[in-house]
Amino acid sequence: MISLTLCSLKPLSLFSSISSTFCSSSETSKDAQFLRTSETQSFNLFQNTDDPIEPLKGYQEMAILGTKRGFSRLDFAPTLKACAKASSLSFGKQIHAQSIKCGLSSDVFVQTSLVAMYSQCGQFEIAMNVFDEMSHRNVVTWTSLMDSCIRSDRSEMALVAFRDMQRTGIRPDHYAIVSVLTACSRLGALNLGRWVHAYIGRVGLEVTSFLGTALIDMYCKCGSVEDAYLVFDLMKARSVHSWNAMIHGLSVHGRGAEALHLFEVMRRNGGVCPNKVTFVGVLSGCSHNGLVSEGKMYFDLMRSEYGIAPTIKHYGCMVDLLARAGLLEEAFDMASEISVSSNVVVWGALLSACRKHNDVVMAERISQMIVGIEDNCKQGDTSHYVIMSNMYAQAGLKDKMAEVRAKIGKKPKGKSWIEIGCNVHEFVVGDCSHPMWVKIKKMLEEIVEKSGMECEEQLEVLQNPHSEMSTVAFGLLTTRVPTTIRIVKNLRICSSCHEMMKLISKVYERDIIIRDCTRYHEFKGGYCTCRGYW
Repeated sequence: MISLTLCSLKPLSLFSSISSTFCSSSETSKDAQFLRTSETQSFNLFQNTDDPIEPLKGYQEMAILGTKRGFSRLDFAPTLKACAKASSLSFGKQIHAQSIKCGLSSDVFVQTSLVAMYSQCGQFEIAMNVFDEMSHRNVVTWTSLMDSCIRSDRSEMALVAFRDMQRTGIRPDHYAIVSVLTACSRLGALNLGRWVHAYIGRVGLEVTSFLGTALIDMYCKCGSVEDAYLVFDLMKARSVHSWNAMIHGLSVHGRGAEALHLFEVMRRNGGVCPNKVTFVGVLSGCSHNGLVSEGKMYFDLMRSEYGIAPTIKHYGCMVDLLARAGLLEEAFDMASEISVSSNVVVWGALLSACRKHNDVVMAERISQMIVGIEDNCKQGDTSHYVIMSNMYAQAGLKDKMAEVRAKIGKKPKGKSWIEIGCNVHEFVVGDCSHPMWVKIKKMLEEIVEKSGMECEEQLEVLQNPHSEMSTVAFGLLTTRVPTTIRIVKNLRICSSCHEMMKLISKVYERDIIIRDCTRYHEFKGGYCTCRGYW
């Protein structure tokens, strides 16, 4: 069950510390010289710039010299927005302190901007505290709260916030709806997403291009491409973002041929021009379906006809496409064309392909290059070590496997989510705290018994089940045939669990859709749409 717990930091300690940050400098005297109103107006013009530094410079000049008319909420809100864009927490705290001095800290317009600023600067607890202390909240405030929850990987809290907003009698607008749809998509909460879609119709909100695109994205990420297609077909006006969402959704679900067909319709009759995001979806569709010649053609078309320079994502798709097809040397040559400091993702895609094709020699070559990239080392990315460890284990090279595993260190815990009814349940590897755990474990024992697994493999599944295994067992217990079991996982599904899912789909006659960090896997009758490559 999901519950929302807002932080309750004492406002006095929070605001005192913020005030001391700003007021540690000399106080302005009563007869201080103030900035002219025209200069204040000049500052406001900065709000339209894409560079967040300019508004901050303008505000700083105003803060130093003062202003005859004093500060208004119209000065604080856009400046806080600029702080958020620039990730300038220290400056944001100074502006917060100045708003307190000016008696505007309780203004809903300013407080809403503070919630957004603190969350975008990674200070979720402070953002929640500001929200907690608000005496009045409007739809923009609640939307800022939901966005804060989503940004800090607390999508469950965003859903509860949406419900709380409705209880207060505030009607959500398009932006609030898009926020809750984003939360649904993150959690794979299809039923909740469908409820929100129905709610849009009940309250008479127009499905604009903006809202329609969010619905398409939600349905695709929740594993229902058919629902996404229905929304797409009914849209009166489609932006390039709408086309991109549908093309990308088809691609990641392994429906590359449909994605390419839709792209051609977009080019000829869509009335919009493809952009770089469009081609990421197109090339991804080619990659997931082994369409090598088509991928090369569209990669050239992107540059020659549309003048779009390839980004790291486009190169990543092409390397993945070539590598999937077994063209490892050609993929290596293309990866080598990219700046060394920015192509860790590309090398990672090629390394995964080496695992698929059991090419240990090239895998070692690529792994050494990844380790040598300084930026990646600073991020502490160890995924390439995991791949190498698995390859060594498969090749029977136990000494090398042990050497690599010693370098992996602490990995993030695997988590999986499943929606039952309108409740989202989370499972973490090694966690046995779920109220139905006794029944879940018995179901796992039944699955293992029917699988024909070796004794060692059986023990591993039962003693320390991966999160997706616990989740699918829970899904089998709480849903009936022919309900599709839909799971979202934060990490890449392992090969053992992948094989188990194929078996479960056949033995229990259930369709299973799993969205991991790489792609969608649709298991049906003992087969998976990824065709063994992910």
